[in-house]
Formats: sequence, C-alpha cells, structure tokens
Amino acid sequence: MKIEKYSSIELYNYLILNKIAPIDDLKKVLGTNTDKTVIRKLKQISYRTSYSHRGKYYTTTDIPEFNELGLWSYNDVFFSKYDTLSDTVQHFIDNSEKGFSARELDDILRVSTKEALLNSYKKGLLLRKKISGNYYYFSSKALIFQQQVNDREATFKSIASTEILKNDSVSDKVKAAIILFFSILNEKQKRLYAGLESLKLGYGGDKIISELIGVDVHTVSKGRKEIVSGKIDNERIRCKGGGRHNVKKKVLK
Repeated sequence: MKIEKYSSIELYNYLILNKIAPIDDLKKVLGTNTDKTVIRKLKQISYRTSYSHRGKYYTTTDIPEFNELGLWSYNDVFFSKYDTLSDTVQHFIDNSEKGFSARELDDILRVSTKEALLNSYKKGLLLRKKISGNYYYFSSKALIFQQQVNDREATFKSIASTEILKNDSVSDKVKAAIILFFSILNEKQKRLYAGLESLKLGYGGDKIISELIGVDVHTVSKGRKEIVSGKIDNERIRCKGGGRHNVKKKVLK
C-alpha cells in the first residue's frame, strides 16, 4: 500500500489555527517546493483564495464569516463568497440597481477594480457607458442593462436638481423658505424627510442631503433605513421615555 507523502490534514489544521496563509507558508507546512502539490491537497479539504493580493492567500471554506454583501476580511486580506475579484465584480454589477463605476466598487470591495472591470468589458461580460463624464459598468443582459442605465441617469437628474439649490444663483428667498420649512418639522419628521430625499438621490444621497439641509449624516441614514424598512411609528414622535417627564408637585402640609 502506497503511503501518502503529503497530508491535507496538516494544511487544514494549519489554516484553522492561522485563518489564512500565503502559498509559500503552505508549501513549508507540507515540505514541498511546488505550488501544484499544495493546490492538490487544498482541493481535498475545500478552499477559497483571496480576491485581494492577486489571490495570494488561502483559507478553508468553513472559516470565513461572510457579511450581508458576501465579503469577509482577515488582517486586511479580503475574500468573497463569489470567488475571484472578476467573479465578485460580475456578481455585484449583474445584481445592482444602476451599475457601478470603478470608484464605487473600489469603495465597497476596498481594492482596485479597474483592471478586472476592463478585462470583463473586453470579453463582453459587462457593458459600459459614459454618463455625466464618468464611465459606469452594467450587466451585459439587454433588459437589465437598459433598466440600470435608466436608473443611473435618473439619479443624476435628481442630483442635478439638488445642486441647483446649492448654487449661489438661487434666490436667497428660496433657500430661506426651504430652511424655514425644515425648521418647523418635528424631530421625527426632519429625520424621515431627510431620509426620503436621500432615497431619491440614491448612492451618496446621505452625504448630499446632510450638507444641503445641515443635519448629521447618521440622522439622514437612520431616516432612510426607517423608510425602507417600513417600520415607522405613526403615533410616536420620540422614542418611549423621551421628552420631558412629569413632575409631581409637592403638597405642603
């Protein structure tokens, strides 16, 4: 009976202990000088490669705890449940409402996506269109592509209308009227109004509305999330226990 020279169990135990490792470290664990031997043994335990660092790092499939976006990081090394960077970029764009620019994807994935986007575009896996001076990438599926483009262009129209309010050429009376309207709303109405306007703008709306109206960006975000969830208390303005408390009058005897 042939004795197995290299054991995949050694790799598994090492990764369980260290979470992730570059292939050079795994070669040392097995006592081999070839990448193919490591990959062959990794397949026996089921593995993932990082989408950052050009796939240099490895982990087992049962270690990552992916977030709601399907991403996981350890020591600034990033992994995706969708596999490689190209596959992850493809998934995000195909399932987006209005496509993505390279900068937007960079912010989400925290790595440079320009090369992956261009390669997928050249292969016909993604479509690209220049809107308001910037390139945006969209699904290659015709119906999805058109809807994504329409939603992206609608966003820019909303932003453009918002920028008009920020322009110095707009009448001071108009700006004053907007500020006055916002000031007469109660705490809850201000939060929901800001969240609603942010939803109209889409990506980056929280920051735009925060600067325009002069409220904390986290307040805008909270209002937006309340509207999206549909969990809005129509009766209560403040949370239970908020506001002034009743004061019991002391009766002098």
